[in-house]
Amino acid sequence: MADELPNPEQVFRHIPCLCSVLMLATRTVTRLYDEELRTVGLEPTQHGMLLMVKSIGSMTLGELGERLALDKTTVSRNAKILVRNGWLSLARGEDGRERIALLTEAGAKKLAQARPYWERAQQRMRKALPAGGFESVRRQLPDLALAALKA
Repeated sequence: MADELPNPEQVFRHIPCLCSVLMLATRTVTRLYDEELRTVGLEPTQHGMLLMVKSIGSMTLGELGERLALDKTTVSRNAKILVRNGWLSLARGEDGRERIALLTEAGAKKLAQARPYWERAQQRMRKALPAGGFESVRRQLPDLALAALKA
C-alpha cells in the first residue's frame, strides 16, 4: 500500500495552496536548521530572536514578535528559555507591562558559537538548490511576506 503513495516531491509540487506549500517548505527547512543549531543548544526560533535583537537592538517582546511574525505565546515561551540561559535579559518598559528584550554578553557569545552551524545550514541549502536558487528564494521571500501583510 505504501508504494502507492506519491513521494514527497510529487506531493509538494501537486499542492495548489500557496499557504500549504509554504508551510511544508518552512517545516522542512526548519528541520535542517534545527539539526545544525541543536549542536549548540539553540532552536531556530531562539536563534532568530537573538539575532534580531543583536541586529536591531533592544525592543519590546511585542515588537520582537511582530518583526519575526511570531505569536505572543511563542515569543514568551522562547524568551523565558533565553533569559533562563542568560542569553537575553528583560527590562521593564515605560508602562510597566512591557518587557524590553536586551541581548546579554552571553547571548552574543552564544550567537558567535552558533554561527558556524548556522553557516553550515545555509551552505547545505545553497548546495541543495539549483545554481542561484538560494539567492533567488532569499530575495523573493521578503516580498512574499510583505505582500501578505498588505493583502
